[in-house]
Amino acid sequence: MNTSQLALVAACSTVLAVLAIAAAVREARGRTVDPTKPASPLVRRIRRARGELPEAWQRRWRPLVITAAVTTLLVWAWTGWPVHGILAGAAVLGLPFVLNPGTAASQRIERLEALGQWLNHLAGVHQAGISLPQTIRASAKAAPGPIAPNVRALADRLRSGMEAEDAFAHFADELADGVADHVVLLFQSHAVYKGPGLSDALEALAVTIHQQAADARDIEADRAKVRKSSRMVSMVICLVVVGCMLNDAWSGWYKTPLGQLVLALLGGAFAWTLTWLRRIARTKPDPRLIDPLPAHLTATGAAR
Repeated sequence: MNTSQLALVAACSTVLAVLAIAAAVREARGRTVDPTKPASPLVRRIRRARGELPEAWQRRWRPLVITAAVTTLLVWAWTGWPVHGILAGAAVLGLPFVLNPGTAASQRIERLEALGQWLNHLAGVHQAGISLPQTIRASAKAAPGPIAPNVRALADRLRSGMEAEDAFAHFADELADGVADHVVLLFQSHAVYKGPGLSDALEALAVTIHQQAADARDIEADRAKVRKSSRMVSMVICLVVVGCMLNDAWSGWYKTPLGQLVLALLGGAFAWTLTWLRRIARTKPDPRLIDPLPAHLTATGAAR
């Protein structure tokens, strides 16, 4: 490499190192989210991806990001080449997603089962003759775990004086599933017309949701075999790549400016392939029946 190429690599390395350090410090110190400011599409995508991980990994998200940043800097400093470090950091950050390809589907099934249990509980409480908002508030403490935060938030909104229809709409947006929209439409219809037979309707809807959850669980049992094979193939490919990078006879050419560009393209293509496979295997929620609330109304509901 000539002097100009070394200067370019050094400049790029310095910029990326500063960005990595800044990101690590920001994650270590924590961030205060402004509930009135809508999140950017990138932030929403990151939150959605993070929400698909098991709870244990979600709790470790900040240490994971810091570890990925440190790994990037260490590998970069050890090899002297930026793409090696960036790919190493990306591998650390992507490891939980490779190990847990079907978490989103399991989480949705658990939410459906919890929603059915909650509706059965509401039906039993409502038979005592109290109103639907009072029934929901009374059920908040005993709500099933997967939807407990959403039910408590709904109860808090009803308790704060928010219109019942608006509170139900926020609840639908939080769950973002066509099945939950059926429940919310039933709530909103009863809030307007206050007709009899709500307990029977809740029980019938609970039976339907439980059946949907059972069907989804059967489908996921078949998909689990494919996901296991995909996970094993991904792990083997990663180990082979690491072995090749540690062997100068195989990786020597990548320690050039052109080699770094090719390595970045190959790493990006591999990451895109894993993302594509994960997107294909993802169990999507049922189509929404209720239009999402505008951003400013969503922020207002969150602030409450």
